[in-house]
Amino acid sequence: MRKATFTLFALLVLLAGNTFAQDKKNAPEKKLISGNSFQVMFPQGSLGDEYDFGWGIYGNIDYNFSKHLAWRFDLGWNSLSGDEKIILDEDGNEQVVGGNMSVWEFTTGLKASISILYIEARGGYFTGINEWGLIPAAGLRLGKFDIQGNYKFLGDSNWYGARIAFYWGG
Repeated sequence: MRKATFTLFALLVLLAGNTFAQDKKNAPEKKLISGNSFQVMFPQGSLGDEYDFGWGIYGNIDYNFSKHLAWRFDLGWNSLSGDEKIILDEDGNEQVVGGNMSVWEFTTGLKASISILYIEARGGYFTGINEWGLIPAAGLRLGKFDIQGNYKFLGDSNWYGARIAFYWGG
């Protein structure tokens, strides 16, 4: 699973780098920029036992304090899918797990940039799995395009993600 995530991320970096690379030195710096993104998700741990794959769509807003530091806000909807299974809970009752699940994501955090590379740390709440989580991430900003690899952890529901975004400003 990690090999597939890394391969997908490397492919996205190569495609975007060759297709969309732009000279950032001449680009005007805007304080507030927004965009949309698409993410593929690879569930891990107990979440990976019930769901095989996921994807999501997001609205992103970055508030740039400077050329190297920004505050990031994300609102996203994720869909996880897997096979339905019937399990027995601790009381001996049958319970259906898996199938499809929607997760709304409300996250915010800091993003530090050096040239086109950046790292960020976001935290927030995830409905559907009903837990708080942290998301460290690293990525490339190539003009109006952004490619990111991330990992959601904290609690029992973890996943790797690969995201591509288009920013409408900046």
